[in-house]
Amino acid sequence: MGTTDGAVPIPKLTSRSGWRWVIATAMAVVVGGVVVGVTQPENRVYVVTVFPVLFLFFGVLAWFSTWLDPVAGTLVRIRCRAWRTTVRLEPGTSVALVSNRGGTLLLRARPARGRGLHVPVVARTDYVERSQPPALLRQLADAVEQHHAGGARPVAAALRKQAEHLEAGGTVATSPLAGLITSGMLTAAKAGGAGAIGGHLG
Repeated sequence: MGTTDGAVPIPKLTSRSGWRWVIATAMAVVVGGVVVGVTQPENRVYVVTVFPVLFLFFGVLAWFSTWLDPVAGTLVRIRCRAWRTTVRLEPGTSVALVSNRGGTLLLRARPARGRGLHVPVVARTDYVERSQPPALLRQLADAVEQHHAGGARPVAAALRKQAEHLEAGGTVATSPLAGLITSGMLTAAKAGGAGAIGGHLG
């Protein structure tokens, strides 16, 4: 699959304030490295060798895009335009909504073998309060359900409930999924099926 052939981009849930914080932190690290290099000549070799590797590492982590192919039933992550991870939303792949314990609720797709993917669904932090748009939430719900991913029914119900809330003019703060950000995992086993999930999200 090409980068955009039949695929829908999944936005990163970021904000300008968040990016400003990241940039400010990076600049502070650079300044700190310069100070160490100037005032501590014996550590200069570490500054010269370690800092570029460190920035390259974080650059690789940050430079990626995520796509949903609703027809093929796949989630694809492309990192640095070269490395690609593809997860098929099929019966052998389990899906769940999980909190990263850092203010973001993620859609986790974990295949029986190989690497899984985490897609941001709702973010509520000091710097961002955003949800994926209703149309994308419904596409994700349809994809996991139509391709019979494990645990698809409760996850799809939760995503559609979030979409309905936003379409009705509801805020992210009062949305059904916002309350799950710090509550761990939402799965059929834990919530007792779609009906139980509807009760938890009500």
